[in-house]
Amino acid sequence: MKRTWIALIMIATSAPCIAQTMSGVCMISEGLHKDGAPVARVMLSENNCATDGRNCMEMSNTSTEWRQWTGVSPEILHRDTSTIDAKLVGDAGSLTCNGVVHDGILSGRFGFDANPAFVTDMAALGFDGILPRKQLSMLMLDITPAWAKQIQSLGITELNTNRLQGLRALHVDADYIHAMAAAGYPELRAGKLTEMKAVGVTPEKVQEAKSLGFQPSEQDLIQMAVFKIDRPFVERMRARGLTDLTLKKLIQIKIFKLDD
Repeated sequence: MKRTWIALIMIATSAPCIAQTMSGVCMISEGLHKDGAPVARVMLSENNCATDGRNCMEMSNTSTEWRQWTGVSPEILHRDTSTIDAKLVGDAGSLTCNGVVHDGILSGRFGFDANPAFVTDMAALGFDGILPRKQLSMLMLDITPAWAKQIQSLGITELNTNRLQGLRALHVDADYIHAMAAAGYPELRAGKLTEMKAVGVTPEKVQEAKSLGFQPSEQDLIQMAVFKIDRPFVERMRARGLTDLTLKKLIQIKIFKLDD
């Protein structure tokens, strides 16, 4: 796979640069999300030559849902084929990857056509400055103006385009947001929601922490998840006679490995 990717990069860098067009080489293969769900791994190497000849290529590696694609599927990747056209279309624009399948990988060239209406609609919601590269990222994350408007309607604060991408990438949906608010965290800041979801904070873990006698802040919940401060650990420390334990002390015990 590495040799194939290097060969494709060499082809891409020898191609002429075209202004206002995002294009280059692409590879699509099977992957797994951290929750075990199958995803399409998309690797893009962009021809993006500046007028001074520098920065002609940028690589990206993104996971997308198979339902977003037409013309390619896990089944198609399981057999070598002639040329196929894979396409991902959304509110942000359309991405094509035209190539051949070999050893479970679709390799070829990509083109991205940005939808100007998407930029206009997002700007109307307060999300300005969306350039084509970010627009492509939003396409692969399936970010739409309708979804962005829904997120705003939930009362989430401190939103910007980067945080929208983080929320979408981590599947921070209305159910999670409502559940965390009901668990006692109604200050729905985009950054904290993303951090909590990224490390695995759930309403169930909030209830566990409270049942142990703690009243954790959002940051406390994040640290508890990172350092695995759970019921078995707390009860084990209390069984050793450490009854006056705060979350800060428990975290220090974990950091300095005093529980061994």
